Amino acid sequence: MKLEDIIKSLEKKYNPDFAEKWDNSGLIIGRKNKDISGITICLDITTDIINQAVTDKTELIISHHPLIFSEIKKITDETLLGEKILKLIENGISVYSIHTNADSAAGGLNDYVLEKLELTGDKKVWIESENYPGNGLGRIIELDEEMSISDLSMIIKEKLSLKNVRIAGNETGKIKKIAVLTGAGGSLISDIDNSIDLYITGDLKHHETLDALEEGLTLIDIGHFESESIFSELLKRDLEVFFNGKIIQAK
Repeated sequence: MKLEDIIKSLEKKYNPDFAEKWDNSGLIIGRKNKDISGITICLDITTDIINQAVTDKTELIISHHPLIFSEIKKITDETLLGEKILKLIENGISVYSIHTNADSAAGGLNDYVLEKLELTGDKKVWIESENYPGNGLGRIIELDEEMSISDLSMIIKEKLSLKNVRIAGNETGKIKKIAVLTGAGGSLISDIDNSIDLYITGDLKHHETLDALEEGLTLIDIGHFESESIFSELLKRDLEVFFNGKIIQAK
């Protein structure tokens, strides 16, 4: 299958316009007319991931976090990033990233977290896109029935295969309305209204947590990596709809 056809299929769901302005999602390395018979999916493009793709003979890596975020002036083996880019090109491996557009897309990472948790209730987009209704940052769910924070934390650990979560606030309290944002969601705490009982996100900083607690908001920090580690699982499911080649979820 041509790379450009894979991209077109993915972008029906993960529209590049959903990405934040500072982001660098999309095709980062490669020619769109290249034939692709195998795809490696990962969260971050590490040296080990590249070596695995070379061994597995996959011609495309799809990552959540972009390999290149900011401007680079040289591509040489004197830097780790330069060495990675050179090795990818030398082995004919293309790179495509789906970052903040995966967070905002309907059926993307935030929806998938709620799907995995099997919570029932009315769900809506938290910060909806003006141009693309039904898409946007975060999700809010109002549960059909109240539940305890301790019970929910157990569900989160079980369904997302986590050893631990960090709870800040009233661990014994009851919750009804929950906001969810994958990745590092501390910067949006100030946008949460007082109808929200609980905020689930990752990578919370000390002062962000203190501010939330003073506002009476309970937090569950599931970790940045942990909140996004299901990206490969979600993308594999998306790809299997239209791609008949080899799909590998990198470890």
